[in-house]
This record gives sequence, structure tokens and C-alpha cells, in this order.
Amino acid sequence: MPKIYTFYFLCFACLGLLPVIDWLAGGGLMDFDHLGASASAQTGIPWTSSLTDMLRLAVVEPGLWLLLLGSAAPLLAALITLLIWPDRALALRQWGRRLWPVGSAGSPRRALLAYAGVIGLCFLGLVVTAMIGQRTLTPVLEAPATLGFWAILPALLLSALLDQGALLEEGGWRGFAAPELELRFSPALAALIVGLAWGFWHLPRDLTTGVLERLGALEYVFAYLPSFLMGTVAVSIIASWGMLRSGGSLWPAILAHGLANDAFGLAGRVPVTEALTPDHQLTQGVSMMLAAGLVLALDRKRMFSRIKAK
Repeated sequence: MPKIYTFYFLCFACLGLLPVIDWLAGGGLMDFDHLGASASAQTGIPWTSSLTDMLRLAVVEPGLWLLLLGSAAPLLAALITLLIWPDRALALRQWGRRLWPVGSAGSPRRALLAYAGVIGLCFLGLVVTAMIGQRTLTPVLEAPATLGFWAILPALLLSALLDQGALLEEGGWRGFAAPELELRFSPALAALIVGLAWGFWHLPRDLTTGVLERLGALEYVFAYLPSFLMGTVAVSIIASWGMLRSGGSLWPAILAHGLANDAFGLAGRVPVTEALTPDHQLTQGVSMMLAAGLVLALDRKRMFSRIKAK
């Protein structure tokens, strides 16, 4: 699996550009906690995973452009990997087909059901997260706006499709890595591997944004990281299932990632610093794992069978 190894190495190598740019600029651009809080204070815009909010904050604090570049590392890594391999023309065409709402191996009806399934599963996970948080571990700092269903659904989907991590990362994780692994493993196992790889890829973020410093090494390793990995694996399963059901389109995965990041605040709007805590990650990880469990239970044959190469 040399392509996968190359891709994952490049995911971290692209992140390595950030401190280089920071050094060339004279330092101070990677204190993202401080920059995000400063930009929020100046603009009144909360620092969430919303790409539109992040772009507005980055205008005030240019160092946040580096954070956006870091989020794009998996996409850049996938494109570089595809370009340096001999079969790049075919591989790039296959990757490009995944950008269509209906994949090449799907039908509009099945794709629509895939989108509805992903939205329903993630919606369920976020609602359960809010219910658990209100009663046990994580207090909901600010409930989402009270809207009718027909108003909340478009707003929720818009926030998911304009999510920073979903738009900038998924071209790598589910656009490249998951289909590549599915050539050797079942979709469920491929989703597990990608989910873990995706989770561990966030380690540099946690070091540079102050998560590890804020929590301490013990709480980070034994509380935060396992909870965070549970969430990335769960979302990876839901995202991969949505792609399979849609015939290979990347957009169900973008929806799953964006909904899980919850810029809209359905599970209780919290700032990034509060979201990156063991309590919040545990409540959301457990909830999303319940949703992922439904996928594995109800679509066992599809998720645990090898995909035949074409």
C-alpha cells in the first residue's frame, strides 16, 4: 500500500509547512488559541468550525490563514500523491468523479437515500449529544436558535456543507484514503483505519493550539484522545457508508464530517476551546458511535464485504 503510506506521510509533511511559514514571518502566527480569541473579541464572531466564520476571522488575524492551510493538508497530500504516481491521469479522473453528487456507480434515487441516511444518523448523534450533555458531563453553553423544522434543516445543511474541516479535509480522507484501502479491506475495516489515522493526524493541532497544555498530559492521553478517536472512527464509518450508498460521491462524507463538527450548534453551541475537552468529546463520541453502530448492524453485508475491483 505505498500510495497510502505516501499520502499519510504527506499529511504531516504539509502540516510541517506551518512552522516554516511562521518562522519566515518572524513567529507568533501559530498561537491559534490567542489569535482565535482575539479575532472573536474584535468581530463578535464565534470561533467555530464554520469556514465562512473562519475566513472573516482570518481577515482580522492573518495568522488564522495558517490554520486553514493546515486543515487543507489531507487534500493537498492526496493531490500530490495522485500526481507523483505513474497512473496519475486515471487516478485523478477517478478522484474527480467523486466530486459529483451522484457517484459513477450509483443512481439518483440511491444517492438521495444515502444523503438522507447520513443526515438522519448525524442528526440523531447530535441530538443525543445535547441530551447527554444537558444531564451529565458537558453543560450546553448556548442552545441553538429555536427554529421550526423547515427553517432549521436548510441552516443545518448549509453549515455542514460550509464546514472548514469537511471541505478542506475530505478530499483526502474519504476522497482518496478510504477508496484506496477498500481495494484491500472491507469498507468497515477501511473506515476504522482511516478514522484512527484521521484522529491521530490531529496531534500536531493539539500541540500547537494549546489543547495538550490546557488539559495536561495525563488527561489528554487517557481521557481526551480516546474520546476523540471514538468520534473520528464513528464519523468515518458513517461517511464511508454514505459514499458507498451514493455510488462513490464524496458529498455524503463532507456532510457527515460537517454535521459532526456541528458549527450550527445543534448539540449545544460551544467555542472551539470548550469543544476540545474530554467531556464534550466523550458525549459526542458515544453518541456518534451509537449512530455508526446502526450502520454496521443494518447494512452488515455492504460494510463487511470486500468491494470487487472493476
